[in-house]
Amino acid sequence: MHITLKQLSVLKVVAESGQISKAARQLHLSVPAVSMTLKELESSLDTRLFERTSTGLVITESGNLVLVYANTILSKVNQLKKLFHERATGLGGTLRIGANKTSGNYVLSKRLPYFKTLYPSIDVSLKILSSTAIEDMVMKNELDLAVIGNMPTSHELEYIQWRSDRLCMVASPSHKFARRKPTVSDLCSATWIMDEQGSNTRTQALSLLRSADIHIHDEIIMNTMGALKRGIGTGLGLGILPLLSVDAELERGDLQEIDFDVETDPRYLYIIYKPHQFTPLVEKFLKCCDVEIDRNQSNGT
Repeated sequence: MHITLKQLSVLKVVAESGQISKAARQLHLSVPAVSMTLKELESSLDTRLFERTSTGLVITESGNLVLVYANTILSKVNQLKKLFHERATGLGGTLRIGANKTSGNYVLSKRLPYFKTLYPSIDVSLKILSSTAIEDMVMKNELDLAVIGNMPTSHELEYIQWRSDRLCMVASPSHKFARRKPTVSDLCSATWIMDEQGSNTRTQALSLLRSADIHIHDEIIMNTMGALKRGIGTGLGLGILPLLSVDAELERGDLQEIDFDVETDPRYLYIIYKPHQFTPLVEKFLKCCDVEIDRNQSNGT
């Protein structure tokens, strides 16, 4: 048994029009071609699909049964065509985005709802993990693109330098160092509330402290930005966090930036993706992030 989409389409139009000649005009086929297609379908199913009457063709009980399946199949085929057309034009499909904690919680969480209002047919997911874990997921094709806090380690990935940021030392307004500038000795003996082992923020924060000959002896480790900020806000300890993650708290006065004699270099967020993953969906998301990319340019530009 061999049934084609053409046969199902012909069945549907003939059933709606009641006449082969009308169906032929609608389908842009000849009358003999429509008649032959119906006969082939009846032969494949070994049943009569229409009865001839003085007013035209009347669909049989078997024909109605086939018509139910034909409508379902043709509808699914049209949905499939629409889906892939939208994917090809960037108007639909699924976009899998990854992010480190800073970019995911404080940048993309605000961008994605806006992107969704622009392209409601695009399904978007956001995975937030460490920069290392997110880069690994991009390499495994588990994500379409990602935003991380450092340049990618793999040469197989394209990257775009995106948002600038910097690390800042913060404390509760009630902390003693919010009222006076701490010395190196003060900072070495202070309690610190730090990000988890292996995080990019922790690595860069420790490097910054070591450059000022500050060594941590007493620390509390937490693994989410929310927990870190709440812990620091109790006044128990100091922290070093990305400005993007604490700018709202600094503006409200919930936290206070502590001045210490170390010049912090700017750090950047990087958008990463595999070259073959640069689809119309990815391009539309980058434009939503105010990123214009020339595919002929090299990495980092």
